[in-house]
Amino acid sequence: MRTNSIQLRAKALVYAEVLLEACKVSDNVFAVAGEFDDLVKAVRGSLELRKALKDKTIPLEAKKALVTELFTGYAPELLATFNVMVEREDLGVLSRARETFNTLAEEALNAIFIEVTTAVSLDDELRQQIISKYSAQLGCGVLLREYVDPDLIGGIVLMAHGKRIDASVTSQLESARHVLSKASVM
Repeated sequence: MRTNSIQLRAKALVYAEVLLEACKVSDNVFAVAGEFDDLVKAVRGSLELRKALKDKTIPLEAKKALVTELFTGYAPELLATFNVMVEREDLGVLSRARETFNTLAEEALNAIFIEVTTAVSLDDELRQQIISKYSAQLGCGVLLREYVDPDLIGGIVLMAHGKRIDASVTSQLESARHVLSKASVM
């Protein structure tokens, strides 16, 4: 079992390193990191897609065509890497390869990737305030991946390296609801 884990890590590292080197050539490391996250979410979120990519009765060329169709507009380096994973039946290392790639990409760019989710798009001033604040706190560059989620109502949610800061109106309302539900009625 331990050997299998070591092999999976080693495979993931190879995929991540090859992808990083290809992205350095085209100077799109940060963009590909975001696309890689989206690709992993899409694969995780679709049982049908995972089944199709693992189905030995579907020809490889059909699988590659499916990947190209579903992920139109994604970086060719990422699609080529993903297609090799499909060809070698290595989908089991996809998430680990993405995590490893993000770590290597942050090191290469000397920056931390922070996911920022707000109810509306960030304006330039707020974007710069977030970058300045966290760059100063972390002592390195900060690159933002911005998402809009109207369900937040207002406020902001920040995530990096598995840590989450939730200052959204939705979470504040949920906290208030929880406190009120525990309060005794007089």
